Amino acid sequence: MSTGTPMPHEAALELAQRAFALADGDEVEVLAAVERSALTRFANNRIHQNVAERASSVSVRVVIGTRQGVAATDLTGDDALARCCARAREAALRAPEDPSFPGLPAPVAAAPSAPARPSFDLDAFDADARADAAAAIIAQSAERGLTAAGTVSASVAGVAVVNSRGIRSAATRGAARATVLSMDDSGGSGWASWLGADPTALPADSLGDRAALLAQRSAGAQPLEPGVYPVVLAPDAVADLVDFLGYTSFGARDYHERRSFVALHEGEQLFPESLTIVDDALHPAAIGLPFDYEGVPRRRVALVDRGRPAAVVTDSYWAAKLGRENTGHALPAPNPYGPLPLDLAIEPGDATIDEMIAGIERGVYVTRFHYVNVEDPVSVLLTGMTRDGAFLIEDGRLTKPLANARFTQSVVEALKGLVAIGRDRELIGTEGGGSTLVPALALAAWRFTGSTA
Repeated sequence: MSTGTPMPHEAALELAQRAFALADGDEVEVLAAVERSALTRFANNRIHQNVAERASSVSVRVVIGTRQGVAATDLTGDDALARCCARAREAALRAPEDPSFPGLPAPVAAAPSAPARPSFDLDAFDADARADAAAAIIAQSAERGLTAAGTVSASVAGVAVVNSRGIRSAATRGAARATVLSMDDSGGSGWASWLGADPTALPADSLGDRAALLAQRSAGAQPLEPGVYPVVLAPDAVADLVDFLGYTSFGARDYHERRSFVALHEGEQLFPESLTIVDDALHPAAIGLPFDYEGVPRRRVALVDRGRPAAVVTDSYWAAKLGRENTGHALPAPNPYGPLPLDLAIEPGDATIDEMIAGIERGVYVTRFHYVNVEDPVSVLLTGMTRDGAFLIEDGRLTKPLANARFTQSVVEALKGLVAIGRDRELIGTEGGGSTLVPALALAAWRFTGSTA
């Protein structure tokens, strides 16, 4: 950024403070964000779209007694901010009383220190730099007679929270992402993705190579006979499972309503001791904010500790309701979900993918899943399909490429049969804007129910 230009978190804090000065209530909270993003998209081995966007937003929460009202705007002039504050106050006056509301959170005296992360300069990862990365990814497919499609994108956002109890939290977060789908004329396809806080670390050549090799090996795919098979799941597939665990099981609201397996099995040795799942925005590889959307510092939470369901994440409301510590996992108010983990990770094991495959007599290797949905939140019963690189494992090696297959499987039951955890982890972006830091997994049983044709 040029000299004299405020950092994104400075701009967000200034915006939040301007709105805060215009709001009126017993308590007031302002959440502000200032974001820049850019996207380069390619298909048919050529770039066909390049876009950039700037956006600002302000959300104001006004509290009157135990009534709350929220209003939001993407206009940042004083008149627009004043109207937004007035709407929030009017909403609070019309809202029902909530006797459980504990008030807005106060500053935390001994907050965990935020991690030092690479300085993210969006201008340095400009259209030319993204085009170079896209070209390197495409080349790996084009040189093999394959067709590549995908994206190279980056964003940097400043987020600030100010409230009437003294919270003043502000931070800048940045991330770059690349995805590639490589396709063969005969129907084979391969997928690869990358996510990180430092765009200079994007391994464009190897990313394109990984997708192209999968596409080549996927040609001539054959249907999989329905049944229960041992599986090796690559990190992209594992990320889906972990993301749905976070959405269905690791939040305080689902725990309170006993719609979470954690509530039913807390403290039990439910999984092998090798499995530990955490939420940790402060991990050096994570890209999340160091505080939540109430301005409370995020804390590392062991959700499954050595195979035992151990905890759920909370915000100020659910911490008070459950009599637990506030772990700093509030989403922007209002939301119907309660607090959720956004920086999930599985602690690494000591196996390589080759070793996992070698240990299976007959099973399936899955690169990623697609169109996954929840059928039962308590058991985390999911249904979906494989996509872009599934292979039969026979006698400890990959053999036939497999056509896309449907599955119906409880993640809880599958993890009970955890055989091995990979030693290498990848940061994978999720649908909700969060991320997961996950290894490959070998599982003893996964139920495939048919083909997608």
